[in-house]
Amino acid sequence: MALTEYDSELDIDPMFATTHREIWQRLGECGTWWTGTQRVAAMSEARAAFECHLCSERSDALSPSMIEGKHDSVSDLPVEAVELVHRLTTDPGRLTQQWADAIIDALGEERYVEIAIIVCTQYVIESFAKCLGLALLELPTPGGGVPNQVRPTDVGDVGAWVSQTLDKTLANVSRAGSLVPDTEVLWRDIVQCHYSRGPEFAELVWDRALSRPQTELVASTVSSLNECFY
Repeated sequence: MALTEYDSELDIDPMFATTHREIWQRLGECGTWWTGTQRVAAMSEARAAFECHLCSERSDALSPSMIEGKHDSVSDLPVEAVELVHRLTTDPGRLTQQWADAIIDALGEERYVEIAIIVCTQYVIESFAKCLGLALLELPTPGGGVPNQVRPTDVGDVGAWVSQTLDKTLANVSRAGSLVPDTEVLWRDIVQCHYSRGPEFAELVWDRALSRPQTELVASTVSSLNECFY
């Protein structure tokens, strides 16, 4: 259904509705390493993960590696891609490099990164809606086209799990998805929408209802509650 609830009695800045809808449609476009159909399939898996029996059992286990089985998949994505989406969605705080290496060996690090960006961006938009009791957007219509599979030339081993830009002037949270810049820009846009809303992000003092230290406190608390791995 359309997200008309953004225009309800709740006093929500219309900027959120406009930005969310625009980014949401871009999530369904053809990417650099995954087609539009595959990206929308990944989004459907992210929603299905909350009802997945395997994910539920793993969440309750001392270690997710103790529980074997198959995910309640709703797409024909590779099993490694389904595992990636479900784990990022339901158990991000316990990811390990050994687990990531196995997924990367199967999919390639570029495909790994592109899906990770999609899942994280989708999570922000849908968590916003759920917390405010708003309806979720319908999954976007998949865009056409063929992934060009172009890898940036300015990336390399920086000691992370995946290759990243060598430009150290960028914040590390931005560098994390820099292997797939055309998709990573979606993450930057959603951060800009929710966190900074302008160039003042780089300033320590700004003219807003919350001070910069208060904003950082809220952001770090929410990240902890969401088991943010980063």
